[in-house]
Amino acid sequence: MGEYGVTKDGFVRKRLDEVKNDVYAKLKEGWGYDITINPQSFLNVLVTGFSDEVAKLWEEAENTYYAMYTMSAEGANLDNAMQFGGITRERDCRTTYMLACTAPDDTMVPYGVLVKSATNPEKMFRCTNTQVIGRENFRRIVIKPYMESGIDLFYITLNRNTYQYVQHPGDDAGMVIRAFEGMIDEKGMEVKADEENGLLVIEDIYKQTSNTLAISNNLLIDSVTSNILFESMDYGPVIIADGLIKEMVTLDTGIREVKNDIAPVPGRFEADDIEARQTFVKRCATRSKNMVESITAEIYNSVANVLSVAGYENDTETTDMEGRPPKSVEIIVDGGDDGEIANTIYQKKTNGVRAYGNIIMDVSDMFGNIHKIGFSRPDYLYVWLRVVITGKDGKAMAPNFIQLTQDSILEDGKNLQVGDSVYLQTFLANIYSKVVSVSMVDIMAFAASTEKYIPAGEEYTLRNVLVSHRQKAVLDASRIEVVLDG
Repeated sequence: MGEYGVTKDGFVRKRLDEVKNDVYAKLKEGWGYDITINPQSFLNVLVTGFSDEVAKLWEEAENTYYAMYTMSAEGANLDNAMQFGGITRERDCRTTYMLACTAPDDTMVPYGVLVKSATNPEKMFRCTNTQVIGRENFRRIVIKPYMESGIDLFYITLNRNTYQYVQHPGDDAGMVIRAFEGMIDEKGMEVKADEENGLLVIEDIYKQTSNTLAISNNLLIDSVTSNILFESMDYGPVIIADGLIKEMVTLDTGIREVKNDIAPVPGRFEADDIEARQTFVKRCATRSKNMVESITAEIYNSVANVLSVAGYENDTETTDMEGRPPKSVEIIVDGGDDGEIANTIYQKKTNGVRAYGNIIMDVSDMFGNIHKIGFSRPDYLYVWLRVVITGKDGKAMAPNFIQLTQDSILEDGKNLQVGDSVYLQTFLANIYSKVVSVSMVDIMAFAASTEKYIPAGEEYTLRNVLVSHRQKAVLDASRIEVVLDG
């Protein structure tokens, strides 16, 4: 291996002066005199001209060499280098919302149905594919007894559990719905009797679960609320406050009401070179022989709209401290489609290892056998920050110092993954670099499981926000208070 070109120390380029010196040495050796004595000589000008072209070839060779590696390639060359590992750059992605849509039973919502937010400016959202609002996938359903049917037996089958009531002489609709209210006992379901209107309301308290219902012919369905998947028309994160996506644009769909009350999966813009390199490191383990690394990397690669993935394995014979059963793996995923995630876990996990989690999906193998595949969704931990900035004596603070401070914190916090704690000191360097005339920065934090709670001043502390394996810290400019001291 030579001194220049591809060496054990990487690529070493021959510079223009080195090319010229080598050419001068060879000419002197062959002709017996030094042509560099007269810089304006014909031979000296000639050597300088073609040496410059040779030096350019060395530069192109160096560029070609570095274009082959993800840590040094840029643009299209980076895309090509990533493909050696089976990885592609993350492209523009829309924000997806599960919108609560209320309509008569078995209402079809075609692809392309549009709704919009009651904000300024308004944001448009479209239905991602043809979906159905009905008893097979409801989150809230309203039932009304039909007392003139002539049928005495009322029954409700809720998620495969059947409840029956036999009508007695003199019973009215109120008696029937009160009987079912006291009878139905389903985990995660709230059952209420609306005696004034003669209605029985069954609602999923977790909002995100799809439930199934079968009823007797003497019970009528007044309305059904199902979660229907919509996506923003704009790429990138389109975040709308709860309850503000509520206006129909496409009419005559049968939908009576629409609202957003489930946290969205934020979209993103195409990854730049720095982000592409960072995600490559996480995703390149897709061919790893380590099961957890392989599963997490494949979820990043094959499931759209995934923001963060973390995996944990219990390879002992007993249940671990966090409740994972023996010989199990728990994959915690923020974003992405439930079915796609479960199928990816099944394809990558080792046979005989249980996929554990708070969401259970049925996955079919090539022989038609059904497997229960579990994974978990992170619990969001909403973080409030109170930043006190002290300026330098005699120097003016930038008028937009609040926004600059918030932006610098969000820039550091955008890479927070599931299970990552929030260490307050990590924000300081970026604040000092982005906000001029700062002499001191104090940061205090508060965290809660709901974004609706607003902490009082004395509830902030100087301690870091410690996050468990099943939590994800969430930062937002609206929860970052910036105060100028003095």
